[in-house]
Amino acid sequence: MTTEILRLDEVTVKFGGLVAVNQVSFHMNKGEILALIGPNGAGKTTLFNLLTGIYTPTSGAVLYKQQVVNKLKPYKRVEMGIARTFQNIRLIKNLTVLENVLVAHQGCNSESVWSSIFLSKKTKENRQAVVNECMEVLKIVGLESKIDEFAGNLPYGEQRLLEIARAMATKCQLLLLDEPAAGMNSQEKKQLVDVIRSLSQKYNIEILLIEHDIRMVMSIADRIVVLDHGKKITEGIGSEVQNNPEVIKAYLGEDI
Repeated sequence: MTTEILRLDEVTVKFGGLVAVNQVSFHMNKGEILALIGPNGAGKTTLFNLLTGIYTPTSGAVLYKQQVVNKLKPYKRVEMGIARTFQNIRLIKNLTVLENVLVAHQGCNSESVWSSIFLSKKTKENRQAVVNECMEVLKIVGLESKIDEFAGNLPYGEQRLLEIARAMATKCQLLLLDEPAAGMNSQEKKQLVDVIRSLSQKYNIEILLIEHDIRMVMSIADRIVVLDHGKKITEGIGSEVQNNPEVIKAYLGEDI
């Protein structure tokens, strides 16, 4: 039986007289990789901001695990299992690779002052467990050998991967990737696809990604949702979307 994790019901977002998202509905199932595509200005990032609590819907409902989350703050959504990366990289560049991941782990934010001062055996064991979990994610994204390098010194593609590792350190169950392949070369994109598949399979999480590289989307997404000017024009598996005349004309081009 398929388990529904995320649902948007007739969601609209307005900024004054501008309708950024117009009555959009779609859902995600457990373990699914769902892609959100469309041209600039289609409303994709607005939807991400809506899902992560930066915006609230003007109308409609966002349900995560059957709970309406319209008014929940971003940190509450992280606690529920929703995490994201950003189109513009937002690493702490003067911290190391490992430190960037550690700051996102709740175990680094729950230690009492008393425990920090006296460093009991249990505290040391808890700290090591946190490091081990962060190292596991860094290994999946291929950065386990660079844990002591400053994040700002990493090549661009590896900074993208580090952002994904940091999001995963929150122990998320729904991972939102905002244009994760932006600025990557073909080899880096191939590595990114492998990483996304590995995360999906190992952690059995849901992954929602915005991406302009249509060939990459077709190769990795279980289903695709297409937006245009804030409206959903279609959704389906890759072949259905790829062969939709309206999608071909508006987004994919005749020779895709």
